[in-house]
Amino acid sequence: MYSGKPKNTWSLIARMRQGLLLLFLPVLLLGAVYYLHMEQTLRQEQENNLISRNTQFFHTLVEPYIESLERQFRVIYQQIDYRDFSEKSIANSSRYLQEWQAYHKVMEFDYIYAATEQRQILIYPAWQANDKFDPRTRPWYLLAASHPGLVVWTNPYYDYALHTLAISLARVIEDPAGKRVGVLSIDTQLTPLANWLNHTHQQAEHGRQDYQMLITQDGLVLAHPDRQRLFQPLTHPSWLARMQGPQGFFIDEKSNMMVAYHQVSEQRWILLSVIPTASLQQIIERVSLNVELMIGVACLLYLLLAVIWSRYFQRMLAEIIGLIRASRAGELSHPNRRMLELSNLYDEIAAASHDFAQIRQQANQDKLTGLYNRRFFDECLQQQISAGNPIGLAMFDLDDFKQINDNYGHQSGDIVLKRVSKLGLTLFHEWGWFCRYGGEELVLIFHHDAQSTDMLTSLLEAFRHGVEQLEWREPNLRITVSGGVALGSEHLNARVLVEQADSAVYQAKREGKNRIIFPSHSGTLQD
Repeated sequence: MYSGKPKNTWSLIARMRQGLLLLFLPVLLLGAVYYLHMEQTLRQEQENNLISRNTQFFHTLVEPYIESLERQFRVIYQQIDYRDFSEKSIANSSRYLQEWQAYHKVMEFDYIYAATEQRQILIYPAWQANDKFDPRTRPWYLLAASHPGLVVWTNPYYDYALHTLAISLARVIEDPAGKRVGVLSIDTQLTPLANWLNHTHQQAEHGRQDYQMLITQDGLVLAHPDRQRLFQPLTHPSWLARMQGPQGFFIDEKSNMMVAYHQVSEQRWILLSVIPTASLQQIIERVSLNVELMIGVACLLYLLLAVIWSRYFQRMLAEIIGLIRASRAGELSHPNRRMLELSNLYDEIAAASHDFAQIRQQANQDKLTGLYNRRFFDECLQQQISAGNPIGLAMFDLDDFKQINDNYGHQSGDIVLKRVSKLGLTLFHEWGWFCRYGGEELVLIFHHDAQSTDMLTSLLEAFRHGVEQLEWREPNLRITVSGGVALGSEHLNARVLVEQADSAVYQAKREGKNRIIFPSHSGTLQD
């Protein structure tokens, strides 16, 4: 029988204490290095965030707005017969006026008009030109004539009759030989582009000073949260020289502003997102204090840890046993730091826990859309309410989905659900939990506060608009979505919150579908 102490023994606890004391110096060194590089890192992060937000505004608001106008213009242009505009007088004018009247009711146009090489002009709504009026000398006519075969955008101008900013789209009317017989043009307002910037006034009331604006490449302001600035020169004209690439970022030391820009090349516009540099300095000061506190706490922890580590080591075996038991029960929680000697044990436990996590994920995921399923929605909503978090629900229902299944088959219906779900995930993945509630009903659980309300409102409308603009292989297939929003409070339980959101969806259906009902007012926000 073996007795006595083994030879060549060593103390793990003693070596750990020595290692902790040696690690004390690297902690101080790393803290100092982090402090020195903190400003550069935060500046880069602020730059990336501002560029990302500016790009998001471009793709979700500006770009769809431009594409929608050009698409509507092409619909009108396709109805034009060059022969009706090639003679001294315009033929079939009553037919065109009737068609344009119908287009005017449903499209975002102020005027639709066509002018000929014989100085004739046909316009809706009616407008009487004087005898000296020659449409061939107008900017829209000259611009279209210099770019045959293309839809051109004129420079914005101020419409004194409507007291709004306006812009014209135009294209040459040609005969089969390519000879110009006239020009078709439409006038439309830039007001929709300016409206989405108005929320920055509300943000300023809560301490936020960032804003977005749209300008021409010559520095003329087209959209700004302050309507007094519309159609005025850019306050900082030196910015124009710094915006040379398709998109980018710069800091203007003179105005103490950080600016992200995105060129809208065909229209010769520039979308800007602006934030004061003072906000970056505030972040740096807060982080500096956190770094100092972190170093102080780390030093204290290392000193204390060197003294009491032996007590934790004595509990190691009990922890291992408890870890194994927890993994079997599906409640595994891995330690943040792993011992090399126990790496194999951790790997085995992690593998078993991974298998369990996959099973749990499958139980919470809708197989068709990849979204969270109804089971996950019920649990998540109740957890958020129990935790007292400020949450809200946005519920969506695909309009006339039954007709899609009836007319195009259930396979097409599944494809519609997948594409709409994918679009929603792209927009909402950072804002909450996007779930399939059942059938064609989708629901978003989101955190809400005064700072995020306007951005979330824009995202919900971008989702509705994005669904409407989806293109499908099936002929005449058009998908729209109706939605309703409900905001939670300490007096509402999960059932009541769902009922309020569902009631808002039904209200959207009753009011004509393809809209989202918000609880703050009785109206809807639509494109």
